[in-house]
Amino acid sequence: MLRALTHVYAVLLAGALALAVAAGPLPARAADGCLANRAAQALIAQHKIKTWPTIKALAGISDEYKEVSAVKVCEQDGTPYYVVNVAGPSGVSKQLVLNAIDGSR
Repeated sequence: MLRALTHVYAVLLAGALALAVAAGPLPARAADGCLANRAAQALIAQHKIKTWPTIKALAGISDEYKEVSAVKVCEQDGTPYYVVNVAGPSGVSKQLVLNAIDGSR
């Protein structure tokens, strides 16, 4: 019985590993579901997304808006977006969600 159970677990593990290899590497995720910093930097290095300053400029976000939270790259429907909280000159905060490829909202 134990031998048969061990064989079943081995087959299940092999199947799971085969699926993981076939799917290819996934970007590392942070605890909140967004990409880990290294994964985001890798996408920038591979020219798959643009840097935050570039996206901020493409979106026409004034330098008067200052980041008040960490800049994160998160995916929505498979598309990477920068997500960050900013404060404007009047002190009002808002969340920006900008496409990490072209800066669109």
